[in-house]
Parts: sequence; structure tokens; C-alpha cells
Amino acid sequence: MSRDPAEAHATAYGEASLETAACLWEAVLDLRDNPRSDPDSIGLALMIRKACDALGTASLRLMVVRWTQAVEAAWRDVEDDYALCFDWDFVPGWIIDHVDWSSPMMPAILSRGGGRDAGAAAEWPSAEQELLP
Repeated sequence: MSRDPAEAHATAYGEASLETAACLWEAVLDLRDNPRSDPDSIGLALMIRKACDALGTASLRLMVVRWTQAVEAAWRDVEDDYALCFDWDFVPGWIIDHVDWSSPMMPAILSRGGGRDAGAAAEWPSAEQELLP
């Protein structure tokens, strides 16, 4: 009896991680398409839009999905004391606080020391590599 491919993915990656990845992508789209009226939110929306235009939706989505482990680690540190919800509060806040969108070709997680996380960035393929078959 063959397994449903969606079920196989859920088992391989863990349903919680798949949900985190979906929340990340949903938050990026929401931050891009529905900024609040303050200048910082509008600036962030424009930077996300530039990254989407430069990389293409599929490549940007793959980059965002690779942030799953970092978000889950950050969530584990605060989940017992965090009063708001994970998907609509924590995840967008994490993106705002921890992702450097200044390079449209390589949005990167900021390291705890301030600067781009070279280790995480090195794991990400370049835009050219994403296009290779």
C-alpha cells in the first residue's frame, strides 16, 4: 500500500516544522502586501517586494522556508512566557527583528552579534544556483 506523498513529507519534516514554514511564508507575504501605515513598515514592505522581484517568488519562498529551524529555536526560548499567538504575532515579529532585507538577492538572518549570519547565508544557494536544474 503506497503512502500519500503529503503524508510522507509531514513525517519526514515533522508537521510542526511544516506549519512553521507555512507561517513564515504567510508572514512574509503579509508584511509585503499589508504594511501598517508607519514608515518602517512601508520600508520593510518595499524591501521584501524588491527581494521578491529580484529572486522570484519560488526562490524567495525556498529561502524563507530555510529559516524554519531558527524560528523554532527562538520560539522554544520564549513559548512558555509569550502571551500572544505564534503564527500572527511571534513569526512576523521574528522576521521584523531578525531578517536583514537590505540585499534583495540575499535576505539573511541577523546574527545575535548584529550582522548577517554568514553560516546561515552560506547554506542558501545563490539566485543562479536556484535556477539550475
